[in-house]
Amino acid sequence: MIPTLWAFDYILGFLFLLLIYFVAFVYRSNKMEKDGDYKYFMYGLSAKIFGGLGFLFLSLYYWKGGDTFTYYVTADGFTSMLLENPLRALGMLFSPSSSMNWYEYKFAYGHHKFLNSPASFTVVKVTALINLFCFRSYLTTTMIFSTLSFLGVWNMYYVFCKIYSHLKKQLLFAFFFIPSVVLWGSGILKDTITIAAVGWLVYSFMNIVILKRKKTLSIILIVLATISIALLKPYILYILYPSLFIWVQSNLKNLISNNLIRNLISPFIALTLVISSFFLSKEISQNAGKYNVNELEHTLEGFQNWHTIVSETKDQSGYTLGEMELTPIGILKKAPEAIEVTFFRPYPWEVNNASTLLGALEGMVLLLFSVWLLLRYRIKLFKLIYKNKDILFLMIFALIFGVVVGISSYNFGALSRYKMPAQMFYVIALILISDKTIAKDRLRHAY
Repeated sequence: MIPTLWAFDYILGFLFLLLIYFVAFVYRSNKMEKDGDYKYFMYGLSAKIFGGLGFLFLSLYYWKGGDTFTYYVTADGFTSMLLENPLRALGMLFSPSSSMNWYEYKFAYGHHKFLNSPASFTVVKVTALINLFCFRSYLTTTMIFSTLSFLGVWNMYYVFCKIYSHLKKQLLFAFFFIPSVVLWGSGILKDTITIAAVGWLVYSFMNIVILKRKKTLSIILIVLATISIALLKPYILYILYPSLFIWVQSNLKNLISNNLIRNLISPFIALTLVISSFFLSKEISQNAGKYNVNELEHTLEGFQNWHTIVSETKDQSGYTLGEMELTPIGILKKAPEAIEVTFFRPYPWEVNNASTLLGALEGMVLLLFSVWLLLRYRIKLFKLIYKNKDILFLMIFALIFGVVVGISSYNFGALSRYKMPAQMFYVIALILISDKTIAKDRLRHAY
């Protein structure tokens, strides 16, 4: 079922847009009096809102289908239940999908399998609550979804600006103007929530470790962001937390000025973080359903098979990495090809629809940018990445995550959604690297 937009939706959407911009303008004006890093606040907000609207209209009038409709239609039914039977609906809000008998609920008709997924049911719950306060309008719900997602991404951008204040414009592009990221990361989808949660998580870690401020708030945000990602896409945490702990360890070493003490304590810091990362990942995995590390091989095979079928039967662009063993060695062998497909493909001759055209243009720009940096720095590029802990953190996450999504998607349409965190981190890293090629004296060995 496809939602319908009526005149009421457009009028309400216009009023909501005015309200969002009014609140944002007042907030930005107050912040600008003390903090110039809010200069581009409205630009980022506009990119996310209009990215969400673009996704909505493309889904309605070009693709004429997609998961976003299923999320919204079931959420709207849940919203109706919140109004008609609030006590029962509130009970559902705090119940896992596994405990529900979906045949009892009218709004679940035809979507039983979909709602049995804990991740899908979580998105439905969030959407239903937003929809309730948006007068049950698909248009306004999308706008609020985009706005809330913006806050997470903005705060990550904000802390990077605190460290790299001379790169505000360049970083603005990486966070808010990568076309596919702003398009797929602003509509009613799991990806919109997870990209915001990743932003909040990195923001909070940087608050604690580098800026040394808002520690209590940051710990609360870390917990909430971790829970959000664990409910929706726990495999992100398997890569993000180890990457963050490597980054934290490198920062803690630089806070100790005495070389002897630093050399003595560094192994203990590294060991502590490795052990913490292992047990945290294990704990997350135990509650991750099909994303449990013990089930990942089966899950990856399922993704590959499903996306291959979709590409063959629905005229979508598929790709293959050839025969592959889903073992550590097998994945390692395919890592270069997976990185290539994640960041640089589809190539122009592989394009067969508007979605893949956008990805092809982005891939070509990223390829040229990457080759330029490699030619400019050659072997010194790797030394620069290693010495700058921020670039190292960004690259570790981007490349490992890029491998994971590259070997699991087998469909360029799905890949454009799955790779968003990796793509954003990779572009941020390239921007930081390119700055070092222009002004080498800015290479920081310590904060």
